[in-house]
Parts: sequence; structure tokens; C-alpha cells
Amino acid sequence: MYGSYLLLVIFICSFTFWPEETANAIRSASIKIQIYYVNYKMKYMAWRMYHSLKALCRESNFPEPGPFRFVDIWDREPLD
Repeated sequence: MYGSYLLLVIFICSFTFWPEETANAIRSASIKIQIYYVNYKMKYMAWRMYHSLKALCRESNFPEPGPFRFVDIWDREPLD
């Protein structure tokens, strides 16, 4: 209980003394959370499509695709 009050006091004091730095830190944390959310959502969707592709290949007597591999957003090469 008192820990949440302490965090609130620290947050108010940091916003009072360093408003720009505090806003930048909050914005940066928000952007990182959004990037991780998008990355894991893409990974899950790719995994689902891979398994549906494997099932379709089995039904049509085609060779199955290679193992599932997903490259995280932050590990990808830029397109230039």
C-alpha cells in the first residue's frame, strides 16, 4: 500500500523537477511496450499461418515446408 504512495510521490517530484526527461522516459517505455506487442502478435500470426500451410501441404501431398523460423523486428535488416 505504501509502496504505491511512494511511487506516486516519486513520479510527481520527477515531473516537477524534470518534466521533459520524465515525459521522454514515459514515451520511450510506451513505445517499447508497443514494439514488443507488435512483435509477439506477428510471431503468433506467422506461427498460425505456418501450421495451416503444413496442414494444406499434407492434404495436397506436397512436401512440407521447412522448420518455423521467425526473425524479431529488432533483428531484421533494413530495406534501404
